[in-house]
Amino acid sequence: MGKKQWLYGLLVLAGGLAGGALANPLWQGAAAAAAQAPKNIAAQEFTLVDENGKPRASLGNKDGHTAFQIFGRDGHPRAEIDVDPNGAPAIALFDTDHKLRITVAVSSEAIPTVKLYDKNEEPRALIGVDDDGEPGMEFYGTGGKLMRELP
Repeated sequence: MGKKQWLYGLLVLAGGLAGGALANPLWQGAAAAAAQAPKNIAAQEFTLVDENGKPRASLGNKDGHTAFQIFGRDGHPRAEIDVDPNGAPAIALFDTDHKLRITVAVSSEAIPTVKLYDKNEEPRALIGVDDDGEPGMEFYGTGGKLMRELP
């Protein structure tokens, strides 16, 4: 090997050693921070905010309800997962006009339902399974009047 090749080899070795020496504390710092992180954080509410300080998500407990909400850029809820005081879970989805449009729920009597709402937040369709295991569908007109029921 010539002098030039030895010099390049030495430079590569020195660069690798220097890079490793500089990177090692960075990786150890991240590992140390993770090791020092609390194993449990207790609070009544957590709020995730964007770079402008606007709420984008929250997890909280209020009036016996535990809820996780995701907010749109306008600060209004777009999606919510809620568990009521009786333990009944529900998912609610809202449109860009902040209107409730869909719910998926399981009642405290273990009856699952999917409900669709119009732009005025009136229920228009319901799909569910009763406590005997029988499926059913209901369609509603204006004012919540039952129009059709299957079966």
